Amino acid sequence: MSGDTREGTSGLPDPAGTRAVLIGVSDYRELPPLPGVATNLAALRDLFTAPDLLGLREEHCVVLGGRVTPDAMDRAVSAAAREASDTLLLYFAGHGLLDAYDGALHLSWWGTDPERVHATTLPYAWVRRALPSGPQRRVVVLDCCFSGRALNSMAGEGIGAVTAAEGTAVLAAAHENRVAAAPPDEPHTAFTGEIVALLSGGIPGGPELLSVEDVFHHAARALRAKGRPEPQGAFRNTARRLALGRNRAWAAPDVVIPQPPAGFGGGPAGAGLTIGRDMCERIVELARRARPHQACGMVAGPIGSDRPERLIPIRNGSPTPTTHWEFDHLEALRAFQSMERNGEEPIVTYHSRPEPGAYLSKLDIALLDERRTGRHLVVVAVPAGTGAAELRSHRISDSRVMEEAVRVVPELPDPRLGQPGR
Repeated sequence: MSGDTREGTSGLPDPAGTRAVLIGVSDYRELPPLPGVATNLAALRDLFTAPDLLGLREEHCVVLGGRVTPDAMDRAVSAAAREASDTLLLYFAGHGLLDAYDGALHLSWWGTDPERVHATTLPYAWVRRALPSGPQRRVVVLDCCFSGRALNSMAGEGIGAVTAAEGTAVLAAAHENRVAAAPPDEPHTAFTGEIVALLSGGIPGGPELLSVEDVFHHAARALRAKGRPEPQGAFRNTARRLALGRNRAWAAPDVVIPQPPAGFGGGPAGAGLTIGRDMCERIVELARRARPHQACGMVAGPIGSDRPERLIPIRNGSPTPTTHWEFDHLEALRAFQSMERNGEEPIVTYHSRPEPGAYLSKLDIALLDERRTGRHLVVVAVPAGTGAAELRSHRISDSRVMEEAVRVVPELPDPRLGQPGR
């Protein structure tokens, strides 16, 4: 399941040379609150410091929330621009306001007076002024009303150095004359919510690396389908190809992993199997080697973890191994004994089929028991010839078996670091 990144993607930025500044204002003295902004900051910080995405060190991902002042915003952006040698990422979420005098975009803070925009906000022009001192690659994400006005500086003539810079991208939540959406019953604002969803879950069938342009266009399609304000984007050359992280739903072309709809079969949205890429490759390879017989085995993990960490192939003891599978009794006993010694339990049971279609059989359903075979049943179809293998996972719960989503990640995170499964 190894493969090249999609042509045209310039690769992941160097974490050591990348700086991010995440600014969010959720509470205001004289403007309506935006509760989703606080969760925006927490989610983006977790994502940008995740090893399979930007992998930033925590001190290189500055988060400014609460009653952060315009002066503090300006200082943080300027400092990050000076320190960054590879990529600078700037994010702002909050109320965007227009100066009645010249129509310029201003970024608000807790003490903003909507009647005195020019004197109680941070002009976006100040932000733009700090960027030329930074690296050649810059990504600005503005989740606020009228944020499309920031794009005007990318297209107009007589613009300063930053707008002509080769690697600049500006992503805006709304058109220059429209407000952005902040649904009160959702955990995030509309635009950032789509970005968080894409980076968290990946894009099934998408490239191995997610570029700025990939994220923007998928978010725009999702918002358009929901009838929400359509975001605006402007890119200068290499900025559109800059990767924001690995695609958590990626699988190499030689393995097809169909994904059921969210909540399919009664399972909760977002539930599914998260498995490391190496583990997935090894299961598929064992299935191919066993053809025309069915391969089978388990993947063990720490008790209560739902982390498939240790592969245990088990001989197929069925008298008709081309059409059926069952664990060899002696090998299965040894497998359970080793798990007991190691403080493990079965997380995944897998078996293969030497023909197209990774579907459950009636025998599969009859054999399954969560306490004995683990929470997940993975079926791998390896048809003859050079065709792609197909892999599906099914969840075992409450005497029911339902198909579930599969997320293949570069590696399972170290649980000691407190990172969620990826």
